[in-house]
Amino acid sequence: MTGLSFGKTTGQNIPQHMNTKKPEVHSASEVCDLRAKLFHAAVATHSELTAVLKSSTGLRTLMQLKYDKVGYDPLDSTRKLHLIEQLNQTFTYLASFQAALELFKLHTEIRSLKLNLGTESGADIETDDSGGIVAEVFATVNPANNRKLRLDVAKAAKSHAAHKYVFFLCPKFSGKRESVSGFDSVTVIALDWEGIQGFLA
Repeated sequence: MTGLSFGKTTGQNIPQHMNTKKPEVHSASEVCDLRAKLFHAAVATHSELTAVLKSSTGLRTLMQLKYDKVGYDPLDSTRKLHLIEQLNQTFTYLASFQAALELFKLHTEIRSLKLNLGTESGADIETDDSGGIVAEVFATVNPANNRKLRLDVAKAAKSHAAHKYVFFLCPKFSGKRESVSGFDSVTVIALDWEGIQGFLA
């Protein structure tokens, strides 16, 4: 694959096969279109938060943020959500999209990737191309919390795919390759936080 573009896109005109929580992407450009949706939803939420902060103070503000739907679905900026749901989903999805971009760079021969953005069982990212690729993905403030990294590595290691990955998004581990003792078959990559900062600007 050549001519990959990893910058901002409009998030518009996304193919029908990507309008679900289990999209199938065929290029870095399609991943960037999905990622742009996170940006649009965040902008909508910023406007909601500004209005809340201007109209209330103190505990009432916190009550509105907890109980009112002042956020938006990260993949649909017309559907309102509770803010905490948007926060959790946004960075989980962002990690998945960044991981997909990495896989398109690492395996230029792959034709498509299936993303599991919901809560169904199965790998977070997978494809039968290139002998099979599976990846577990998560966003965290500390990959050691609740043994999340080790558990995801153990899950990936059970796959029969030729290439097994765990990607995680954490500011303290930006751009590093990590290892987990006893699981040499799994490549662990801390996603590039600095690169994401450029997208957020």
